Amino acid sequence: MANYDYKLRLSVDQDVCIGAGLCVLSTAEVFDQREEDGVVKLRQIEPDESQYEKVLGAVSKCPSGAISVEKIPLSRGSDTAAK
Repeated sequence: MANYDYKLRLSVDQDVCIGAGLCVLSTAEVFDQREEDGVVKLRQIEPDESQYEKVLGAVSKCPSGAISVEKIPLSRGSDTAAK
């Protein structure tokens, strides 16, 4: 497993989502769809590191761009990364 120097934080714009479901097909542990219209909803806002690759793949496959991902730098003790 890779050791990331950031954590992922997800958000969705439900007004932009077209309900294609590609996110759910790739990472059902993180994404779900509303029953009534298929619009994306998040199961996890900050997914586990073990899911990062799948989550980033799902974000890139979203046809409407409704899913946003933020990479939040981690501070590792006194060893802080330069920006």
